[in-house]
Amino acid sequence: DMEGLGEDLVGYDASVRRSDQFGLKWLRLARPLEPGFVLTVEPGIYFIPTLIDQWKAEGRHKDFINYEKFEAYKGLGGVRIEDDVLVTRDGHRVLGKPIPKSVSEVEAITATGL
Repeated sequence: DMEGLGEDLVGYDASVRRSDQFGLKWLRLARPLEPGFVLTVEPGIYFIPTLIDQWKAEGRHKDFINYEKFEAYKGLGGVRIEDDVLVTRDGHRVLGKPIPKSVSEVEAITATGL
């Protein structure tokens, strides 16, 4: 994991500096990709009600969060869909078996209780 090696050392290089913008400053990898790199692609969203309530009370991140709409999702928790991806000379290849990604696929697997 990059955390153990130092994200700034592994995920960035001399041509790309870490952003200080909300959201982007937590991006772990921003350097140019090269053939042979293997990385995880982990799109996800996490709702932490206590933290978001604090931000709302402080008036923080209003440009990024619609606090009124958030109320409908407050109890959701979160979801992350993860793939391991090999960067190739002419593109990429997803490693391993396909996983659910569409709304209907995720809802179907969630309904099974797995």
